Amino acid sequence: MAPLPRGLSRVVVSVAVCTSVATAGCRSASTDPLGQEGPTVSAPPIVSDSTPSADPSPVVATTEPVGSALTGESVPAETAQSEVRIVPVDGDLAEIVFALGFGEQVVATDISATYPASADELPVVGYQRALSPEPILAFEPTIVLATDLAGPAETLDDLDRLGVEVVVIERQSTALGPGDKIRAVADALGVPEKGDELADRVDAEIATETERAANAVGSPRVGALYVRGESVQLLLGEGGGVDWLIEAAGGIDIADELGVVDHAPINSESLLVAAPEVLIVPERGLESVGGLDGLLELPGIAETPAGRSGRILVYDDQFLLGNGPRTGALLHQLITDLHGDI
Repeated sequence: MAPLPRGLSRVVVSVAVCTSVATAGCRSASTDPLGQEGPTVSAPPIVSDSTPSADPSPVVATTEPVGSALTGESVPAETAQSEVRIVPVDGDLAEIVFALGFGEQVVATDISATYPASADELPVVGYQRALSPEPILAFEPTIVLATDLAGPAETLDDLDRLGVEVVVIERQSTALGPGDKIRAVADALGVPEKGDELADRVDAEIATETERAANAVGSPRVGALYVRGESVQLLLGEGGGVDWLIEAAGGIDIADELGVVDHAPINSESLLVAAPEVLIVPERGLESVGGLDGLLELPGIAETPAGRSGRILVYDDQFLLGNGPRTGALLHQLITDLHGDI
């Protein structure tokens, strides 16, 4: 592959990809759609006693697990490829870059790159919503990959002016998002065939799991919460990155019924009226409020059917919100947690 060109004007790629932004703070912070800071979590995910454990590692029963097939190790590189120096300023994009075999060409990431482990070990250039050009330029990148959440715009303009190719991938929350995001990254790296191969696999996994969910009896009412301590307590809605997963898994998204777009503060009265039977919470968010007991102390949570029964599904942040190569695995796990083995 020829070296990626320098000095190109910024490229904006519009594809169906899903919301995911890093938390601000430390490397251990994970994918965070709202840019809120959250502490590290070492405890395993917590789920209802009546449902299987929500393991954040990819486990797909009906297809080959993406995570096990793509270890993040780079393919043998040609001399030209070794000249490529990549800085993905988004954890989901970093995961895709590694899955495409360009791990050895990644010289730095933003703080959200926690998967695979080799990405987590790399130097960081800051937080994607508050980037400065100097830390990025210090690693002499030939290409910077970002979502449309990256900024400020002046930083991206400075990088472009100084000869660094900047590819911005716009986000949408749909079932097509993971595959399209993979293809967009692969196109930016000059390996469209490899992108198609990986994206086709993910698309097939999503389709298989969606068909499996169609066999479920009943449609549980589900709400996806996003919490960061006392200051941020939100219900994720349309475009929030989890909405399409709930629907694909055969659930009813209460946020849709409430007309929530993107996200809205948790309203205890509306939550009680919506009566979710299952609540989904990112792992670090649960830890930020003191675990399950702390979550149940939030207004209205304990009084919901989910709170009374303890059906709280908790997943690793990037596994839940990343919408990348492991999305089929996540959907498999979510369907199992909602419906059991079907």
